[in-house]
Amino acid sequence: MTSQPVALGTVELPARRGLDLLVLDRVIIQAWDRILFVECGDGWIAEEAWRRALRAYVCGLDLSVAQIALAKQLREVPGKLEFYSWDRRRLPTPDGAFDRVVATFVPLGVVDPEALLRDVQRVLRPAGDVYLLYPAASEGELRHALARAGFAELHELARSEDQRALLVHARAGRQKIV
Repeated sequence: MTSQPVALGTVELPARRGLDLLVLDRVIIQAWDRILFVECGDGWIAEEAWRRALRAYVCGLDLSVAQIALAKQLREVPGKLEFYSWDRRRLPTPDGAFDRVVATFVPLGVVDPEALLRDVQRVLRPAGDVYLLYPAASEGELRHALARAGFAELHELARSEDQRALLVHARAGRQKIV
């Protein structure tokens, strides 16, 4: 989606936590929700979401096996807060399993954004929500990929203080590409 991929793994920890809080403060988190975090890093963002709605089920995915091992060691609560690695092609979850999917700076050099968004559509329940935090420079490309993947009702929710990251919300559902 951008020629300059940004990965949160390369952002220093205080900056990462600031971006995680930007997301968490705007994502709808309710009891009994099932929430999937794509590129959860060490799992802090997933754990904090779980704490905010204790009856929720939260799953974190990351491309880094080392990050997932750390998340499991520090944070995992089997059946409530779980972590898995994924293969860059298919999210390792059943169809329609989540109310919300939150993706933070998925490394776009190794992931086809349109294919990933179609897979996000697959794992969402009907009328589910997706929240994406990504480089603001790639906004046009992201909007196009979201439309082609069938997401509707795209809304900008926030920008980072330095204006380099953008958080958007979209609702699952089919829409025609104009």
